Amino acid sequence: MKRNRGTATDAGKSTEPNESIKTSISNAYHGVALIDKDYAIQKFNPRFESCFAQITGTAPRRGLSVISSLFAKDQETTCSLFEQAFNEQEVISGVSIKDTYYSFRLEPALDRKGNLIGAFLYLIFENDADDSEPAKFQMNFQALLEASGDAVIVLSPEGKPIYVSPSVENILGYTPEETMLLDMYSSLHPDDVLGNQKVMEKAILNPGIPIKGHRSRIIHKDGSYHVYDSTVVNLINDPSIGGIVDNIKEVTESASPGESDAQFANLYLNAVEDSKIGVWEIDIVSGKSVRNRIHDQIFGYTEQLTQWDLPTLLQHIHAEDRSAANEIFTIAKVEGSFDFEVRAVWPDKSVHWIAMKGTYVKGSQSQTERFSGSVVDITERRTTFHALLNSESRLKGITDHMSEGLIVADKTGRLLYWNAAAVKMHDFMSLQSPPKNFTELLKHFKFEQLNGRPLPISKWPLTRLLNNEKVDGVDVRIKSIKKNWVKVLRYNGGSFADNHGSLVYFLTISDKTEISNIKKHLRDSEERFLDAFHASPVALCITSSKDAICLEINKSAEELLGYSYEEYTGKPILTLNGVPLGEMKKIFSRNSKHSKSWESKLSISTKRGQKRLILFSVEQVTLNGEECRLTVFVDTAKAR
Repeated sequence: MKRNRGTATDAGKSTEPNESIKTSISNAYHGVALIDKDYAIQKFNPRFESCFAQITGTAPRRGLSVISSLFAKDQETTCSLFEQAFNEQEVISGVSIKDTYYSFRLEPALDRKGNLIGAFLYLIFENDADDSEPAKFQMNFQALLEASGDAVIVLSPEGKPIYVSPSVENILGYTPEETMLLDMYSSLHPDDVLGNQKVMEKAILNPGIPIKGHRSRIIHKDGSYHVYDSTVVNLINDPSIGGIVDNIKEVTESASPGESDAQFANLYLNAVEDSKIGVWEIDIVSGKSVRNRIHDQIFGYTEQLTQWDLPTLLQHIHAEDRSAANEIFTIAKVEGSFDFEVRAVWPDKSVHWIAMKGTYVKGSQSQTERFSGSVVDITERRTTFHALLNSESRLKGITDHMSEGLIVADKTGRLLYWNAAAVKMHDFMSLQSPPKNFTELLKHFKFEQLNGRPLPISKWPLTRLLNNEKVDGVDVRIKSIKKNWVKVLRYNGGSFADNHGSLVYFLTISDKTEISNIKKHLRDSEERFLDAFHASPVALCITSSKDAICLEINKSAEELLGYSYEEYTGKPILTLNGVPLGEMKKIFSRNSKHSKSWESKLSISTKRGQKRLILFSVEQVTLNGEECRLTVFVDTAKAR
């Protein structure tokens, strides 16, 4: 137990940075933070917050260790550099942060008395290294956009243009004003929509990291498709930019118009067909559709149909799944995307499982409205898994009736199965399938330790299983990003071999939120009790139940009994006052099994030799799960 009151000695100490330190942090152009000697963040400026978010994908906060967050990929080297700055008080600069475009500098931080309290940590973007003026940086960025020969388009998180460079007219044929009104997805060739969506998803999950774009066909103002390459960087968290920067460059061959488009289209279609993926697009307004050959084969047709609209698609979905699938398409018109698994019925009445994923796009003039995406036949995977469940009758019985959640995965981390309890715990719709890969969970949840610190992916329960680590009673705080709830889930896991001898991994999950909340309430109650204990004018002492060792004593008891807190704690109570240890044990342990409290009188001597007759009452209490004794002391002379 910790003592909750301060001392006169503590009051004279100060580790607060002086005003010049605070000013340097708030005014610094580069990202700067004050890091204490335990590597924890104490103060930081807005630029540091922006840089930190771009590197880690999370926001910094006071008390967060920079070693486990910002420098997680190179902890040992970074720790040695911090210790060098602390011990030798020298400036360390020009050190690159692994796998980023940033470097950092360390400077010793001193308080007003010249005592070392930590270090200043500067985060420096490579392009900023020789520049110390924010206005100049913004001007340079603007000049870069204005002078670039490529088209530079800055998109909002929703994918809408918020800035277009003048060079866009040379690339796409549209003026910047016309481009601002374009729906960029509507301008893409239907077969390129899915590839671009994946690039944008990757950019959103990796802020500050340049992502190679998907080579795409975009409608030029002349009405024909031109081929373009791009590079995408998520700079949403950078206050000077605030968007996703898409740098577009035309790569259309000039030898023969349309030839490059055809070559690229053939390469693309061949790759898609080799992967057995059906790609499709349905114009909801006109009912027209564009599909590749694999699409119709997945629905059981050897020859491509002439008509395929949304009602036709729904008609090919199993009757028991049809209403749920229709609801998902309706929700997609609001959320912009869909991802689900259903049963499809072929013309020969055979049933097959398919996975559908894609997007909903509505044109800026409301004249176009369409669904587009991909479809894959997953019958073999579903059949194999259900055969596995059927062959394991015990596992089947558990998954059908257990109240605990169950997730099954293969050795690559692909999530094969969620039982109903797991789906409910994670708040997913029954048919709006949970993620198929465990890293996709980052789109839905934040994973934290019980103390609120981020939980690294390497410490996730499934990751630990895949690394052959033990998962036994691992508690994780899960925060829903979209629905704003917090739960504490406990994971246990293991593995077994399937019919082919391959390892299959499973996690069982139980909801411990209520128990966690109760424990927190008890901890808070005990803290309030100890605050009141030390502030009480009545002389109080807490001892262990077995040997009368003093665990806590308040100021009033120190004054009455004549010795200090430090002298009493860790020793049998009152032995300093001349009472033998054997007698103390006898007094403080008596009747403990038959009574919760009792009273007694005792003559003691103080440190100054004063004799006092004290009346005391002893009561059983439990603190931090430990049986203790709470003693109230009264000076009989004052009582009279």
